Amino acid sequence: MQAVVCDRGPVPLVVHVRCLAALVLLVVAAATSSAEEPRRTSPAWANAEQQLQLALEAQTAGEFDTMLRLLRQSAAQGHVEAQELLGWALLVGPTLYGRAVKTDRCEAGLWLREALVQGSAVAKLQLDFLNRLRHSPSGKDVCQAWGG
Repeated sequence: MQAVVCDRGPVPLVVHVRCLAALVLLVVAAATSSAEEPRRTSPAWANAEQQLQLALEAQTAGEFDTMLRLLRQSAAQGHVEAQELLGWALLVGPTLYGRAVKTDRCEAGLWLREALVQGSAVAKLQLDFLNRLRHSPSGKDVCQAWGG
């Protein structure tokens, strides 16, 4: 058997081959794991602020379904900024996000009213905008049936 000399004495060539093979496997594993898109999920321990931050990361990555899910989770916990952003996203969805986010004025109004109750000036402006849309000649007030 051939031996390679290193500073600790002779080491069998088989050990070097095994180490090299292990290194190659680690490099391949690292390359394939970083090539996959990270899935932004909300861990059970994430608070409302962390969920909002994950939602913003998803928005930046163009993962709008994930963005909406995380915004809804954060907004449901009473996070005002998440309520404002979710309301706006649902109010102008296709304009900003294309077909990925559908306009839902009723749900937008729900979240904006939740933020308004907490004193949000942004929500007040957004609700004023929403109410102008509802009372426009082509607008329909479809949310009245369920208190929207």
